[in-house]
Amino acid sequence: MEEPNHKPNSKSSLSKDQTNPSYTSEEQQINAMIESAPFPIAVYIGKEMRIIRANQAVIEVWGKGPDVIGKTFKELLPELAGTGIYQHLDEVYNTGVPFNIRNSKVKLTINGELKEFYFNYSFTPLFDDSGKVYGVMNTAADVTDLNLAKQHAEFSETNFRNMILQAPLAMSLLRDPAFVVDLVNDAMLDIWGKSLAQVTGKPVFEALPDAKEQGLEQVMEAVYRTGEPFFANETPVKLIRHGKEDTVYQNFVYQAYRDSYGAILGVLAISVNVSEQVRARMELEKAYEQIQLSKTAAQLGTFDLDLEKGTMEWDERCRELFGIAHRNQVTYEQDFVQGLHPEDKERIVTIIDQLLTGKKPDGNYDVEYRTIGQEDQQIRWVRAKGKVYHENNKPKRFIGSVLDITNQKQNEQRLLDLSEKQARLAALVNSSDDIIISKTLEGIITSWNPAAERAFGFTEAEAIGCHISIVIPKNRLNEEDYILGQIRNGNKVDHFETVRYSKGKQEIHLSLTVSPVVDHTGKVIGASKIARDITQQKITQQRAKKYTVRLEIMNMVMSAISEELDLNKILQKVTDATTELTGASFGAFFYNKMDAAGESYTLFTLSGAPREAFEKFGMPRNTAVFHPTFSGEGVVRVDDITKDPRYGKNDPHFGMPKGHLPVVSYLAVPVISRNGHVIGGLFFGHPEPAMFNEEHEALVISIAAQAAISLDNAKLFEEVRALNDKKDEFIGLASHELKTPLASINGYLQILDRQIKEEGPKKFLQKALNQVGRITSLVNDLLDVSKIEAGKLQLTRAEFDLKYIVEEAIELIQQSEAKHNISFKSELAECPVQGDAQRIEQVIVNLLSNAIKYAPKANKVEVALTCTAQKVTVSVRDFGPGIAKDKLKNIFTRFYRIDEASPNISGLGIGLYLAHEIITRHNGEIWAESELGAGSTFFFSLPRHKN
Repeated sequence: MEEPNHKPNSKSSLSKDQTNPSYTSEEQQINAMIESAPFPIAVYIGKEMRIIRANQAVIEVWGKGPDVIGKTFKELLPELAGTGIYQHLDEVYNTGVPFNIRNSKVKLTINGELKEFYFNYSFTPLFDDSGKVYGVMNTAADVTDLNLAKQHAEFSETNFRNMILQAPLAMSLLRDPAFVVDLVNDAMLDIWGKSLAQVTGKPVFEALPDAKEQGLEQVMEAVYRTGEPFFANETPVKLIRHGKEDTVYQNFVYQAYRDSYGAILGVLAISVNVSEQVRARMELEKAYEQIQLSKTAAQLGTFDLDLEKGTMEWDERCRELFGIAHRNQVTYEQDFVQGLHPEDKERIVTIIDQLLTGKKPDGNYDVEYRTIGQEDQQIRWVRAKGKVYHENNKPKRFIGSVLDITNQKQNEQRLLDLSEKQARLAALVNSSDDIIISKTLEGIITSWNPAAERAFGFTEAEAIGCHISIVIPKNRLNEEDYILGQIRNGNKVDHFETVRYSKGKQEIHLSLTVSPVVDHTGKVIGASKIARDITQQKITQQRAKKYTVRLEIMNMVMSAISEELDLNKILQKVTDATTELTGASFGAFFYNKMDAAGESYTLFTLSGAPREAFEKFGMPRNTAVFHPTFSGEGVVRVDDITKDPRYGKNDPHFGMPKGHLPVVSYLAVPVISRNGHVIGGLFFGHPEPAMFNEEHEALVISIAAQAAISLDNAKLFEEVRALNDKKDEFIGLASHELKTPLASINGYLQILDRQIKEEGPKKFLQKALNQVGRITSLVNDLLDVSKIEAGKLQLTRAEFDLKYIVEEAIELIQQSEAKHNISFKSELAECPVQGDAQRIEQVIVNLLSNAIKYAPKANKVEVALTCTAQKVTVSVRDFGPGIAKDKLKNIFTRFYRIDEASPNISGLGIGLYLAHEIITRHNGEIWAESELGAGSTFFFSLPRHKN
């Protein structure tokens, strides 16, 4: 209740003459104003304060009904006695000083009930014209609601502050934009880690500087500016609490603090310290995460079968292991039982039934089974562990985990397979005839099979732990370095042939295959060696090689001596070959001949020793040792001739002369001609005993037989050559002797041809001239052959134009052979060569004559001249019957004729022979190509002449 306000000299414009009931116009206006005023107004006159005017507002306040005019104030409001209001009215009336009061509590009886009101009211004196107070005007304003609200606010403020101080939550009231700490409770002080004195009256971020720059200032300013509250949960705030740095996790609210008019005065901060809960939760989350990681890492799934509710829960991993894609509730029968592999279903269901019926009291569940994915049909191996929990002897929950052990099972199967393979391998290794050894990269033996024991003579106990060099010859140790180098690089060594030693230093030929041994990471840790004993194979190969060599030598010898006609060369080749084939230190061929003193033998050829080694001892004679050979009785083969009873029976040496080549092993084979005559003998010697065997004997006999034939052929050739020489001598003499009379006959016939004019005799004379010409040509050819055989054919070499010679020869032949057209093709302007132009023309004329002569039914001959950088080539093609291929190789042989092709064509078969000899002596080549029925083409080429 405020104090009254007295204002002296205050005058009212309202006056009233009580004796005159009529009102002036002014008074009427005042009355109207009073009546229409929205606030209570009443006018009292006289000392007794009688009510003469009262508007509706004041009548409602008094609550006494409308019948109030004429009544005194005290009469109307007796309940105001003792409140001092009556006294205030009297004072105003008596003093003429107005009375004002605010928020005054007044109790009024309304409808029989005393009620409490609050008013702002005033008593204003009313003066008459004389200045005397005649009454009081009462104005009022009902402020009951406002006062009650104020009281309530004051009460709320007190309660609010008490609430903050007593609240279990941390709370603080921060006023003004600076957020000055106006009120803070102990819980907030604990969060801040400060005392009340350290923060009261200070801006919060000055009192808590460590809370700055964590986003709190911006949030608080936004709340103060906008009035919108801010909520945060588990927000970490770094503070210096009680002198130590700490992080406080808070759930807090920043709420705008307003006055009764809604104006923002500050920010109310409410906070809950949830550090312990957050840290506990973080630890729990960490633990849970670790559990999840462990579970994920271990690929564990979980299951929970609630036997009371009949529901089953599977986690994602468990669903994966049963291949379930649907997201529906899983069931025991549909998803679990049906997901079991048919071979495991009955076993697992039985075990679970035993658990649920209590037949397994401990309730433990630990099984392995296979599942077949309902969606993907994939087979997986699962290990399930769990426990059935009972309550009141009834199963309540069946909880456990499942683990994918597919890889483990596959590995077990692989290990089982590997174990079986290893067992089989061990059996194979132990039963193998091949040597199987394993060793480290340093060459230390780690395994040694029975075949290795048999081959090398070292037992397994002796070999394991030793270096592999115990079986390697010193000169082959570098092979082991090479092999281990390849193995270290991961390379396999295949079919490496070598030699190793047994325990007794006996050589063993081996074929090695060495492979790297790797660990589970692929690293090479050793070597596995398989060795096959190829000693017998090597011996066989050597024998085969030797046999092949012998066959090659025999074929070479057979071929050589069959083609050879020179006696000396035949015997030398036979001696050299047989000496090599038998492995003799030396060999010799002694020729059998008769002399005055009886049989004696001439050394014809020698191999493996100088001729002087025999010549100084003289030639052997017919002794007991030599007799079987030269008489043709047979072969003599003795392992040690010095121990033979036939040895040492003849003087003067009675055995082997001093200085003679040492002979212990002895082999002698007679060489007998086709007519049974002993030509001579092949003799072989070796300083070591028993060096010749049956094979050697058979080889020499075969070669000796062929040699005998070749010797007979050589002798026959010598005889034929002697006859041929006589023939050549006769041909040369005859040709020379015929040339002079033929020249005379030709001269006489030419004279007669010029003198005889009659056509009949002249015709016969011309034929005689032609025949003489042919005979002369034959004689000239025979003379040329004779000169060639005698080596007296002279060539006059000079440079000439081959193209010109070809054209001249064509012109010469064309004049006498009009039936055939001879064409010539060449792109050369000229073709210079070195040689005898006359002889080359002779070759061309011969080829052209043959082309016409041997193709009588044809009408053309084609001649061509071509040139390359190295040579020039002339070709003559006819269109006759052609020459068979088997005849072509002989056509350039002297006196060779193909009679079946040209039985009616004369000739001696020496034209092509002469052509061949002429071209060959010019360092050229001559050859022919032919096809039966398509004619023949003859070619010759000469080296190109370079200017």
